[in-house]
Amino acid sequence: MRRSLPLPAATFALALALAPVAAGATQSAAASPVSPARTAAGARVAGQGGAADAGATSRAPGREQAGGRKVIIDADMGELNDDAIAMFMLAREPGVNLLGVTTVSGNTWVEEGTAYALRQLEMIGRQDVPVVAGSGEPLFRWRRERFQGEDALYGKAPYTGAFDHARPPSYRRLAKPPYGGYPKASPRAGAAADFIVDQVKRNPGQITICAIGPATNLALAVRTHPEIVPLVKEVIYMGGAFDSPGNVSPAAEFNWWFDPESAKIAVRTPFRRQTIVPNDVAEKISYTKAQYDRIVAGRETPIKKMFKDLQGPEFAKDPHHSTFVWDAITSAIFLDPGMVRRAEERYVDVDATDGPDYGRALGYGKGDFSRPRNPAGTVQARIVFDLDKARFWDLYVTRLTR
Repeated sequence: MRRSLPLPAATFALALALAPVAAGATQSAAASPVSPARTAAGARVAGQGGAADAGATSRAPGREQAGGRKVIIDADMGELNDDAIAMFMLAREPGVNLLGVTTVSGNTWVEEGTAYALRQLEMIGRQDVPVVAGSGEPLFRWRRERFQGEDALYGKAPYTGAFDHARPPSYRRLAKPPYGGYPKASPRAGAAADFIVDQVKRNPGQITICAIGPATNLALAVRTHPEIVPLVKEVIYMGGAFDSPGNVSPAAEFNWWFDPESAKIAVRTPFRRQTIVPNDVAEKISYTKAQYDRIVAGRETPIKKMFKDLQGPEFAKDPHHSTFVWDAITSAIFLDPGMVRRAEERYVDVDATDGPDYGRALGYGKGDFSRPRNPAGTVQARIVFDLDKARFWDLYVTRLTR
């Protein structure tokens, strides 16, 4: 039998969770209306026996405080998917200090994403980058339970990510081992939200967060420690669909559809700067055999071998095969903001009410005092609608091959 909160309690919890965060506010984790103890983020994480293991591999001491532009990737990691490419691009950039990779359920379960992140960082010799397991479920855990009803009412979603298969018990006990075998390293002990909070406090005003999966970890971080909000330099999201259809429903893009409540909390948080890479631009840029051929040309590297092994058979079978590169665009914009050709400032919100628009991204103009057009509690974000494709592909290929 389905178990959920009674309606009044559920309504109260939702109201607390979606209450606006005031910049510079302070609040203890124990007093937070959405503390890990009351949400899925405090549930089982990716480590053996239900807890993340302490780092079992040597990491370069002091690397996290080294120079360079500081960034954290918060990702629903896969094997050579768009999240992995985004990670490779930043991990291989000399002028960037990748402070860590935090994982969240979305495309994959957090256990799978943690294993993939660890293994792929090992593959490129970046074992010094810590991987921290985060939330294994959306903010409100009944999200998955509602699918059958949503399918009946609004039509079946063409893609449900992690929800289409059972959650593994550990990052070392997946249904199928990662490419190249299980990682030798272990995730860093602790929760992803706490890692984000700690790093932001250590590096005030210096950290960009690339939120390229569901925003659960980020929402938990700002809800449990709202004092970090003015200390974050920028958040770059891959999420939402504003002036174009969604890709899992007519209304919604996958990341924000997977956990709309967290996305709503995140985009309503008054960070210094928020940039959004929505479906509108992400699905204008197709990865084809032309880019694949550029990447695999020349001397062999671990990344090139992975491309050949995982993508080569697909292109051999169908030379016209193509896919989108969603999350990689966030890393590209972080590395080269000048490639953006058109962006708009809008007040952004996410529809978190039950119905066919659940997870829809909403953008509003500024309005005025007599006729406000933006809902109370929303904040401005820069939404990217177009970029220089040639410049993007040159950066993409260069960062994967040099």
